[in-house]
Formats: sequence, structure tokens, C-alpha cells
Amino acid sequence: MLHKLRIVLFILLTCVAESLFGQPSAVLDTLGNRLSLLVQLSQSSNYEQAQVEVEFFRDFLKRQNLPISSKALSLMSGIYKANQDDRSAARLLIDAELDARQDPNFTTKAALLKTIVQECGKWQLPNQALICQQLLAVAQDSITIRERRLETRSMQHQFDSLAALRQRELTEQNTFIKLERDKVWLYGILGGIFILTLIFWNTRSDGRWRKKLEKKEREWSLMHANFQHEANETAIVAGVESSQNLKASPSAYSDQYTVYQGNKPEQICLLIEPNRQVVLYLKSLLSDRFQIETANSTPEALQMASEMLPDLIVCDVLINGNAGIEIARQIKLSERTNHIPVVLLTNKFGNEGKLDALRAGADAWFTRPVIDDEFDATVQRLLDTRKLKHEQFSRFLQLYFSENRVMLEDPFLLQTVQMIEQNLANPDFMADNIARNLQLTKAHYVKKLKVLTGKEPVQLIREMRLEKAKVLLEKRAGTPQVIAELVGFSSPGSFGLAFKEYFGENTLLLYSLPTGRL
Repeated sequence: MLHKLRIVLFILLTCVAESLFGQPSAVLDTLGNRLSLLVQLSQSSNYEQAQVEVEFFRDFLKRQNLPISSKALSLMSGIYKANQDDRSAARLLIDAELDARQDPNFTTKAALLKTIVQECGKWQLPNQALICQQLLAVAQDSITIRERRLETRSMQHQFDSLAALRQRELTEQNTFIKLERDKVWLYGILGGIFILTLIFWNTRSDGRWRKKLEKKEREWSLMHANFQHEANETAIVAGVESSQNLKASPSAYSDQYTVYQGNKPEQICLLIEPNRQVVLYLKSLLSDRFQIETANSTPEALQMASEMLPDLIVCDVLINGNAGIEIARQIKLSERTNHIPVVLLTNKFGNEGKLDALRAGADAWFTRPVIDDEFDATVQRLLDTRKLKHEQFSRFLQLYFSENRVMLEDPFLLQTVQMIEQNLANPDFMADNIARNLQLTKAHYVKKLKVLTGKEPVQLIREMRLEKAKVLLEKRAGTPQVIAELVGFSSPGSFGLAFKEYFGENTLLLYSLPTGRL
């Protein structure tokens, strides 16, 4: 413990000395003593006395007109956090922001702003965090500009050095003996004759050199085979030893719920739960089917849900004292994430818990503590529901161009199918066009379509073209060549192969010439 305390003190004193270089030694000693006292009080969990010392420390900084360092800010914020003093923490972050604005050194300014942004996130101060993030971006840009200037100066120096070397080379070349043009031609002809002689001699002895080369290649192959054999034996021995070490030390696995047996699952589950014990328990239930990601706050949860687009979200009704129901509701209201199934964990029973789930738009809800079998069955039901929707969409696609067409209720799928239908004749129509019209990125559009239909955009476009072609062939709306162009195929041959692969029959079997035509 004493060794760790000394390390923390050394880091804090180093950061403060860097920001206060040139201050009187008495001020630095006083500052170091106060920081040492704060660290000792924090280590001993005496946070009430630590907060009193924090106020004295801040008053000392103001009287000496000294800025707050990033490490000292983290320490004082942690003390306020332990005492749950929101107001003092807010004043501390405002003072730190003022110090950062007045700091002319962009390096220390960027470090302080980065710490302020982190602490604002802990204290749920998004507005101040956004302002400090903007200031941090400006400081980082200034640091980048300064680094580029230094690089430019270095490159200019190198260029000047190269120019000086070039000038020196030209000066030395003037001292060389200059040959006459006739002599240069003579030497060039003699050199060419010598090279041609060597080529002729090499051509004559090509067989001898080829035999030597083949002999060397066999020797190298033999040496490589021996080396590979030795390497394989060494790897086998090392693997046996490592497996024995792993068996002897089961503590090598840091978290038993994050180790996947076999292939890593492709599906992702986002757990929005601040309680670590609950997170570990849910991981034990879901890690065999999902990659587990966790979020502890509302902004983090919404950002991860929007960026990762998980296959399942499990959310608690209370996230650090805030309503987790609002998180689930925003996820379900967003066009980007409304297709993701949400399971709500509540501490209410009966109709009250059901009312929470209805308010959030959740697909299922559970009262804590969660029962293993019921939770597994519900998750499996949600996954089976997705497969059922895939089958329903496949049947819808088969009837889309017939008289028995059934309308879709999902606006996302309806717009997708309509845009594909309008552009069936365009062979260059791709998923990029649909995503652009829906104001989505291609990656998000592809993943959402895959979740709702089980099909890639290219596959969906191809199947709609073939379904339309089948209807046209059955109605004898034209020859297979004409119909291939109408549904966007570049050639009749590729159309015939695709039709055969999809329907299992030839296009000519569905098409026959009308009577009276040859």
C-alpha cells in the first residue's frame, strides 16, 4: 500500500511541477504536501475530511493563481463523487474549464480538457462535456498544426541539406576529368561488345548452369524440409507445455463467462445494466448464443445501440437512478433501431411490470430475479419469431407479383420492395441506391434488411427480378430474351442460369410461342 501511495504521489507531483515550472519552491512544497494529504485521506476512505482539504486546496490554488492539473482534478472529483456532492463537483469542473481556457500550453490544455470531459460524463453533465469536447478538438488541432510546422521545418532543413550536398557534388564534378565524345562512343561500343560476348557465352553454357541451379534448389528444399520438421516438433512440445500450464493454473481465465467454446457467436446482445452481479448472471445465460456488450449509462447505451445494431437488447428499468424505460422507448422510436427486440428487467409484478413494458415498447419483460428457464425460453422465442418473419416475407415475395398480393405493414420493407419494383429494368440498381433514398448508411441498411428478411440486398433484388420474370413468362408477355431485359439481366444466358438455379426449371418450359408463329 505504501509503495502504491508513493507512486501516486510521484505522478501527481510530476504533473503539478510540469504545469507550475518556475514557481517558488515554498509554493511547490505546500502544493505537494496538500496533494499528499488528499491522497492519504482517499486511501483511508476518510472522504469527509478529504473534502474539507479539497476546499482548502482549491482556495490555495486561487490565492496563488495556479491552474488545476488533470490528475488533481480526477482526485478531487473522485472525493466529491464519494461524498455525492454534485454542486461542489459542478463548481470544480467550471473552475477547471476556466483554467483550461486560460492555459497557453496546448498540451497541458488538451490533457485537462480530456479529463474534464471524462468527469462530466461521470457527473451526467452533457452540456459542459460537449463544450469541453469542442475546446479539446480545437486544442488538438492546434497541437497537430504545431507538429506539422515542426515537420515542415525539419523537411525544409533536410531539403536545404540535400541542396547543399547537391551543390557540393556539382563542385566536385567540375574537378573530374572530362572525356571527349569520340572516346565515350568508343568505350561504349567496346562495353557493348563485351556484354554481347558475355551473353553469347552464357547462352552456350545455359545447360550447365541450369543443372547447377536445379541441384541448388534441391539442396535448399531439403534444408527447408528439415527446418520445418524441427520447427513443428518445437511447436508441438511448446503446445503440450502450454496446455499443461493452463490446466495447472485455472486462474488464466479472467472471466469464465466471456470465454466461448468453439466458434465465437455471430449475434450480439447489449446489456444495459449497472449492477455487475446481474451482468455476470445474464452473461452466463446468453454467452453461448451471443457476443455480450455492456453499457452503464443512458448516453453510452443509446450510442452503442445505434452504432453496433445488436441482435438483442436487455435493459433495466433503472440506470444509475434514471429511467431505463426511456432508453428502451427511444430505441423503439428510432427508425435506425426499432427492429431490435428489447427485453425489460423490472422490479414490479403483474400488471405494473406489464405496463412498464408497454410504455417502453419492449418485446418482453421479466421481474427480477430472473428465472433461468423462462428467460432462455423467451429469448429463444424472440429468435424463432425472427425466423418466422423471414418465412412470412419469403411467402410474401412469392405472391408479390400475383393477384394474391398481401401488403406489408413494415414501412422500411414496403419502401424497399417498392423501390426495387420501380427499378427492375435497371441492371445497375444496387443496395447503395436504396440506402441513399432511405437516408441510411449502406452497412446499417444491409444489416437491418438481413435481420427483417434474412436476405442480403443483392439476393432480394435478384429474387424479385426472377419472380417478376416468372409471371411475365407465364403470361407470355414476350420472349425470354425480352423478358430478361425487362427485369434487368444483362444477358439471356445469365438470366437462364439464374432462373434454372432459383426455380429448378428452364425458362422455355414456361414460355411457348403463340399459335401461327414460327
